Amino acid sequence: MYCKKFALLMLTMFLLLGLSGKPVSVSAKEDVTVENTVVNNENNTVTDNCTESSEESNTEDTTAEDENNVATVPVQTPASSIVNKSTTTTISTVSPKKQATVKKVAKKKKTKKSKKATYKKSELRLMASIINCEAGGEGMQGKLAVGVVIMNRVKSKSFPNTIKKVVYQKGQFSPVRNGSLRKRLRQYDAGKTHSKQWKDCITAAKKVLKGQRTVVVKGKVKNMKGYHFFSVRLPHARMKLGGHRFK
Repeated sequence: MYCKKFALLMLTMFLLLGLSGKPVSVSAKEDVTVENTVVNNENNTVTDNCTESSEESNTEDTTAEDENNVATVPVQTPASSIVNKSTTTTISTVSPKKQATVKKVAKKKKTKKSKKATYKKSELRLMASIINCEAGGEGMQGKLAVGVVIMNRVKSKSFPNTIKKVVYQKGQFSPVRNGSLRKRLRQYDAGKTHSKQWKDCITAAKKVLKGQRTVVVKGKVKNMKGYHFFSVRLPHARMKLGGHRFK
C-alpha cells in the first residue's frame, strides 16, 4: 500500500512539474510572438492605410492637376491661331495704303468722268445748233465729226478756249456769217427740236461734249483727236466723211 501511494505521489509531482515548467515558457513566447505579429499587422495596416491615403492623395492631386489642365486648355491659344492673327494684322496694316491708292485712282477716274460729262445747257444749245447748220443733212458720223473738230479747237492753244468763242471766231464758220446759225438757235429756244434731224444733232452734241473723239469711217473706228479743220473743199485733207473733208 505504501508503495502504491508513493508511486501516485511521484506521478502527481511529475504531472505538476510538466504543467508548470516548459509549457509556461512556450506559451509566453507564443504570446509574445502573437503580440509582435499583432503589432506588425497593425503597423502593416497603418502602413497600408498610409499607402492608400498617399495613393488617394496622389490620385486627388492627379485629378486636381487634370482638372487644372482641363481648365487651362481652352485658355491656351494655339500657335496656328497666333500666326493667323499676326498675318491678319500684317494684312490690315498694308491694306490701308492699297485702299488709299485705289481711292486716289477712283477719285481721278471720277474727276475725269465728271469733267467729260460736265457741260452747260448753253453749250449744248450752241453745239447742237452749229452741228445742225453744218451737217444736219448728213449721217450721225458726219455730225459727230463736225462736233469733234469744234471741241479739238477748244482744247488747242491755237484757238479760243470756249465753244462760243470758237464758233463765233471771225471768218471761221459760214453759218455765223449767213445767219443760218441764228435761225437754228431760235428753233432750239422755241422747242422745235422734235424732228429726227434735230434729235440726232442733239445726241451728237452730247457725245462730243462728254468727250467722244472717235467716228466710224467705212466700218473702222477713227480717232479724230488731231483734227482742227473741215470744209467742202479743203486742200491736203486727211479724211473725207459725208460732204466734208477733214484735216
